[in-house]
Amino acid sequence: MRKFDVVVIGSGPGGYVAAIRAAQLGAKVAVIENGSIGGVCTNAGCIPSKTMIRLAEISETLEFARSFGIKAEMTVNDPFVLAEKRKQMTEKLSSGILSLLQLNGVDVIRGTARMASATQVNVTTESRETEPLEAGSVIIATGSSASPPPIFSKGKRSLTGRDFLLSKTLPKSAVIAGGGPEGVEFACMLPKLGCKTTIIEAADRVLPAEDAEMSRLITESMKEKGAEVLTGTTVTSVTETDASALVKTSSGREINAEAVIVCIGTRPNTEGLGLEKAGIKQDAKGMITVNDRMKTSAKGVYAVGDVTGGRYAHEAMEQGIVAAENALGMGTTMAGKAIPRCIYSMPEIAAVGMTEEEAMKRRSSVLIGRFSFKASGRAMTLGCTTGIAKVIIDKTTRKFLGVHLLSDRASDIIGEAVLAMQYLDADTVIAAVHPHPSLSEALREAVLDACGRPIHSMGKRRIRLGGSENNK
Repeated sequence: MRKFDVVVIGSGPGGYVAAIRAAQLGAKVAVIENGSIGGVCTNAGCIPSKTMIRLAEISETLEFARSFGIKAEMTVNDPFVLAEKRKQMTEKLSSGILSLLQLNGVDVIRGTARMASATQVNVTTESRETEPLEAGSVIIATGSSASPPPIFSKGKRSLTGRDFLLSKTLPKSAVIAGGGPEGVEFACMLPKLGCKTTIIEAADRVLPAEDAEMSRLITESMKEKGAEVLTGTTVTSVTETDASALVKTSSGREINAEAVIVCIGTRPNTEGLGLEKAGIKQDAKGMITVNDRMKTSAKGVYAVGDVTGGRYAHEAMEQGIVAAENALGMGTTMAGKAIPRCIYSMPEIAAVGMTEEEAMKRRSSVLIGRFSFKASGRAMTLGCTTGIAKVIIDKTTRKFLGVHLLSDRASDIIGEAVLAMQYLDADTVIAAVHPHPSLSEALREAVLDACGRPIHSMGKRRIRLGGSENNK
């Protein structure tokens, strides 16, 4: 029986990062993978969707170019070419991850893992042979799978978001079921690719877990792009034919579309993993329960990413580092880490910390500052002035409670906000000189506004009267 210090089950963002970190610490490490290296994010999620979003952004850039007198049009003549380009990108990244694992001395084992105990993992290969591995510690990073409600038949026209991203066709019309991050991303990109789009959300607004102001603004943006947005509505039936699907809703609407993209429902990939053999507990939704050190209920077994209820690849990566370090006795914790939330809509939404609604309920005194990208010179030159930067600050401590961005490349700006949430206060961010013109300076402008010192907007101004300061 081969022996390893750490056995990682799954090679997605959490798994491959955990394996590399453990190897860096001198451990003998194995990664077991029964699919494509890199997991869903690389092969059927983050990367394929961002490729399509980039194409939609190019469409908007061409529209902006026309305002300069440049004649340019974009038509997706061959969806197969688009599918092949997505495939090339995912294969390149998957190959790169495999190389990183190998360069760090990690054994990559192809096969399906099943735990025989907390210290033994059996691997069944494609040839049906089973090899037992002895593990000092095990890190489970098996991810999750789409699990649509039964009303959505697994037919030709009803596809999960992951299936759609792997398809080689581009529908002329689509109904998107679910107004969460995945659904909103599709609803922003598809109209720009010539697809008549309707998005349906059961809650009273899309992105119900995010700040209400961001939800309102992205709804306006989706409508401007041509998408129909139905909230407070559910799908009651889907009837498929060879040519289309008829979607009926709780509001009485009937919508014909070439495709139904289902962005509702996920389940953790734990079936057949043998968790019961290792004594690993799960919650009511089947997610593996862990503490802030990513430790499960079984000694020496850790879990990271979607299988624990996580939502983001970068969160899984950080959990992978924490799990690997704890597996080797370092005592690292996830506690106190600010995790950003990124939605690659058009424009993007990025946030960290509390929403305005949450802050108002939990804190008695907060400062809220905003800066509109309509006042940003850089946003003007990029042709994307839709959106705001919004900060929520504790009035007493001057610490950040939440930051919300809706803008072009918001995902590239939010890193500073994460740093501010964990280590800085409002005055430190104000004191830091930001480049001009830039999108990132909007964060500082929002903080200035919260503190009554706006420079490039007329927000909350503090006027000196006889030595005292009054907010206006």
